[in-house]
Amino acid sequence: MGQTSLPTADPKEGLSARQRYDRRVLILFAALAGASIGISVLLYVLAEGVTSYELASSVLGGLTLSFLVAGVPIYLRYRKNSLTPGRRILRLIVILSIAVTVVSMLATVLASIYAPDVVEFERLSLGELLLAGVFMAITLFITFMITCYAALVVAFGIVGVMVALERLTTPWTLGQIVRLSGTEKPSLRSRTIKWLFDIPDVLDTRTLCLKPTGPRKRVLLSDLRAPVLWQLIFGFVLGIYISLNPFVSDRSSSAMLSMFSLLASASTLFPFLILPWFIFSRLGAGIAGQTKQFTLYNGIRSRVVQSYFAIGTIIILIRLSIEEIAVAIEAYAAAFSAFMGAVLVSALISTFVYLNYFENDLAEDVVEGLKGTEVQVTASTLTSRGEDSTRWHQSPNR
Repeated sequence: MGQTSLPTADPKEGLSARQRYDRRVLILFAALAGASIGISVLLYVLAEGVTSYELASSVLGGLTLSFLVAGVPIYLRYRKNSLTPGRRILRLIVILSIAVTVVSMLATVLASIYAPDVVEFERLSLGELLLAGVFMAITLFITFMITCYAALVVAFGIVGVMVALERLTTPWTLGQIVRLSGTEKPSLRSRTIKWLFDIPDVLDTRTLCLKPTGPRKRVLLSDLRAPVLWQLIFGFVLGIYISLNPFVSDRSSSAMLSMFSLLASASTLFPFLILPWFIFSRLGAGIAGQTKQFTLYNGIRSRVVQSYFAIGTIIILIRLSIEEIAVAIEAYAAAFSAFMGAVLVSALISTFVYLNYFENDLAEDVVEGLKGTEVQVTASTLTSRGEDSTRWHQSPNR
């Protein structure tokens, strides 16, 4: 008997289901974020003695809580899309929790030796000391496990909301780009899109073509490198710009610690600015040129970097012209290093969640959403989870 092939799900139905879920996610997050920001602003206006730093800290805390709450249903829906086995992720979380617990225990022991005024165990007997050590180790391990899972759920909330917006706007954006060259009098919206992607005037955007690559089978460290690196660069430059900004603080040690603490909380938002670039790289979106193809990913990356560094350079020059650095280099280096550590952790978790759970479906849905438009999509060798590869290109038979 011949092998019977199972019918594959209609990609349009899958796209429609995800779009309906995206709308619910965006409504939920908008309600949570709006309520948290509204409460923070109301307290700032009505309460006496509330500073701008406290307002910003409250807003960022509310946004993080909103992402955490929104991340719970997103995690429950998309956790089965994982390219990495769940046991491997759990094993990594356990190993990290054990490592952090061991480091914390060693730090406590060293503190009891070299800083007895801070940590003192001399009054405890050997049995009490062992019992206290076991209790502390278990408590720390459970705490770090819960923290890791909470960070993962927050990342699901951040990436889930971002992907919902991308699934809504990316096909529309590509459709706008392909029509740029056919417009005699481009609108402000068209000029903005052209500026954002840094598209040269000599190119005919009607030649825009997508060449999507095959599905990602697993997430490698090399896959994380570029997105994480760009988030680190963004955080590094932002930290320098803010710390040298004459309008932010008086550059005292306490002000620096508060500022970098605030920036560390804001680092959870960096994926919103960096990760959306990479869908254009995954789709191979490019415009034909005389000598080589102009890629949208390189265009938007170039525009953001140019603007980012230009504005920051102006701020630095203003700052250096007003006053010299007055804060101790040790305090500045410690605060800056802690901030960059937070950026690295946030970038690694969010990028992994995006690549491991969301990118394949997002790329498929963007291609599906472009069917019937002027955007050309070439065939690829994509075969994802046993699905028909024609899902990834526009076929005249469909």
